[in-house]
Amino acid sequence: MSNIYNLEPVTKGKVLLTTSHGDIEIELWAREAPKACRNFVQLCLECYYDDTIFHRLVKGFCIQGGDPTGTGTGGDSIYGEDFADEFHQRLKFNRRGLLATANKGEPNSNGSQFFFTLGEAPELQKKHTIFGKVTGNTIFNVLRMAEMETDNNERPLEPPSIRKTEILNNPFDDIVTRDIKHKTGEEKKKEKKKKSQMKATKNFKLLSFGEEAEEDEEEVQQVSNKLGKISSAHDKSNDPSLSKEVAVSETQLKEDRDKIKTQAEVIREKLKKEIEDARPVAPDQTEKEHKLDALKKESEKLLLDIKHIGKEEKEEMKIEAEKDSHLNESERETVNEFRKELKEFKIKQSEKKIYSKKEREKETMLKLEKFNQKIKDNEAEQAKPAELPEDIAGEEEEELLNNINLFGHSLIDVDRKAKVKDANIVDDDTFEIYDPRHPINKRKREKPGKKGQKGQKGEDDKWKRSKLLT
Repeated sequence: MSNIYNLEPVTKGKVLLTTSHGDIEIELWAREAPKACRNFVQLCLECYYDDTIFHRLVKGFCIQGGDPTGTGTGGDSIYGEDFADEFHQRLKFNRRGLLATANKGEPNSNGSQFFFTLGEAPELQKKHTIFGKVTGNTIFNVLRMAEMETDNNERPLEPPSIRKTEILNNPFDDIVTRDIKHKTGEEKKKEKKKKSQMKATKNFKLLSFGEEAEEDEEEVQQVSNKLGKISSAHDKSNDPSLSKEVAVSETQLKEDRDKIKTQAEVIREKLKKEIEDARPVAPDQTEKEHKLDALKKESEKLLLDIKHIGKEEKEEMKIEAEKDSHLNESERETVNEFRKELKEFKIKQSEKKIYSKKEREKETMLKLEKFNQKIKDNEAEQAKPAELPEDIAGEEEEELLNNINLFGHSLIDVDRKAKVKDANIVDDDTFEIYDPRHPINKRKREKPGKKGQKGQKGEDDKWKRSKLLT
């Protein structure tokens, strides 16, 4: 990062933005971008950015503000129109914390809006004017704002705002501020209230017959001023037969209205109930009907499976017939027998239950309990005196006592030591292993030795082999 800072030119001018997320110190490149810096400084002096929001946030890219309307479409420059772009070779979008002008998507269309970069943005090079940078630890306040949640239109759900702007070092001594101050949201609301309270005036000049309408309006006003409040003929007449009392009092009118409301509510509830009752309701099915429906569904599924299996079997038969076309009758019979055995084996496997771990554990525990019960029963039988015939005695009696039950035999541990045979000793148990297929043995059989030498050699080889194998 130090290399990047060294390449950038020296700044001139400093501005402090007090935001809802803390202060942001900005240093300006007034020499490299004089128009953009002058515009920004003068708007800050005129309090143009006070109480404005950052209306756009793209995480990892930028955070944008400077629009007094807060919509992203407003904001004017001090020049009365959009000013031109100012690009510099040593100012590049290569890091976060850079301050640049926001335009209308076209070149030389800069106004009051600006944005801070949140990372590298080389695609913005020579499209937006860089005129400042965030300095010191205040960059962390910008990053705090960048962590806020946004909606689908890249607008923060709780937009951060600029509360106040302050010029710490003004690079332009000749700036003359205007008496223009943008209207805040509260001021706009007050103006709306004032406008709504004002009386509407009739402009008769807009009408083609405006002069006649204006004369009629003046006559009506004069008559109303003389007569005062408008009254009916009943009120003006002095006939004693006509009563001047009100037919229905205000309290009675209120009671009648309340009654009508209650009656209307009752009628609405009745209509709702009638509509609900009129709707077709499925009859309550019994358990048997539910079971029958389930069985029907299962039978339909089975029929579909059987049809599918039949089709598969037919296809397999065709494939097998094509394969067996080159075989003889005897070979076909053997192949068919083999296939039948395979099918029977597969059917048996499918019929076997596939037990889960819990079922297997239950089965093993039951077997263990049965085995333990047998042992207990046999121990009880052993405790009882065995009833043998009187004629048997001696060794026969012992054999019978041992063979009465399954568990009558005693277990004997026999230490059997493995005997290791010496390879040099040749006994009657040593046998010669001779492989007639071996190529060496074939050669020996085909080429007999000269003058009885081969026989002696063969005997020596046999003795060696027997030695190795034993």
